[in-house]
Amino acid sequence: MFGPEAQYLAIQIHLFTTLFMTGVIWYVQLVHYPYLRFTAEDSAREAAEFHQRRTGYVVMPVMFLELGTGIFLLSSTWMMLFSRILWLNLLLLLVIWGVTFLKFMPLHKAMLNKFDSSLIRSLVAVNWVRTILWTVRAVILVSFLG
Repeated sequence: MFGPEAQYLAIQIHLFTTLFMTGVIWYVQLVHYPYLRFTAEDSAREAAEFHQRRTGYVVMPVMFLELGTGIFLLSSTWMMLFSRILWLNLLLLLVIWGVTFLKFMPLHKAMLNKFDSSLIRSLVAVNWVRTILWTVRAVILVSFLG
């Protein structure tokens, strides 16, 4: 077991990363993905590459930190009292990762080859899963800590 200071730091980082990603995913859902439909055909490939690269720079470090602290919390003393909440939190996060890698990576790869409105509609539709899950996780964590 880790000391109380490390555990408190881990939960604070975990909460921050979850709230950060919840804000990012709502922005992506309501603004960024729908905005892609205004991309001109002659610059679609460059737009898709730009989006993937820049988004990765912003979200991947935060997502890895969120996952790492979520796993770390399973070894905390809070597991004795809050194991269901901590396991649910991690399970929902793993579903988000699964959807990201199994659904979004192929959709983004397809955008590099053929950028059309059906792909953008798919991004928006499937992204509701991640948007809802991150929002649920944020509510759970804020309730847990409140």
